Amino acid sequence: MKTLVIIAHPKYDNSMTQAFLKSCQKDIDSVDLLVLDREYPNYDFDVKKEQKRLIKYERIIFQFPLYWYSAPSILKKYQDDVLTRNFTYKDEYGCLDGKELGIVTTLGEPIHHYHDGGDEAFTIDEIMKPYHALAHKAGMKFLPIFSISQFNYLTEHGKVKLLVRYRSYLTNSHLNSFKSEQLWYLEQLQLIREHISEDKKAGMDMLLDQIQSNYDKLDELNWELSMIKEKEDE
Repeated sequence: MKTLVIIAHPKYDNSMTQAFLKSCQKDIDSVDLLVLDREYPNYDFDVKKEQKRLIKYERIIFQFPLYWYSAPSILKKYQDDVLTRNFTYKDEYGCLDGKELGIVTTLGEPIHHYHDGGDEAFTIDEIMKPYHALAHKAGMKFLPIFSISQFNYLTEHGKVKLLVRYRSYLTNSHLNSFKSEQLWYLEQLQLIREHISEDKKAGMDMLLDQIQSNYDKLDELNWELSMIKEKEDE
């Protein structure tokens, strides 16, 4: 699976959050970045070029800071110019049909402010409804929103957790599956094992064995549950 991250950020080069996210994925060959403010500083999009670019990827991510409950203006202009009716609508050419659309948004306010009755009054999911509607019109699968709240206040442990979650969001082909998440962790740890020193591999092997054991137990549990359900349906 190939992923394209389309970034809209007028201060991209000075953003600590964006620098961190870039460092999280720089070794992943299946992920490419398109920084709109660098590529098109005058908002003059090469529509045919960008449409051809979109076709090459299975997962498309819009990544941006939340500005007045929406994305920076360059992303809206990109949508208006590049996502033409014929290209986008699933009942016309449907060039995005079957692909996935995800949102990575960074927040200056605490995430718990975003709920009914909170300081922001609406949830992040509610605020992002226009992107969900876009995905629906294009025949795309809309992924869970990936929000990052107050990055500058994260501890080192929090940043490590963010790194893992972000890499999973970009590369895990089944984000809503716990079983798939376990398998993804196994694959990532196996890749890390190939690049660590011999004296650390024994500890890594123990961790891999433990996760594999948990994965196998989950598989057995799912099988047992399916058997129980079949008997109940008889």
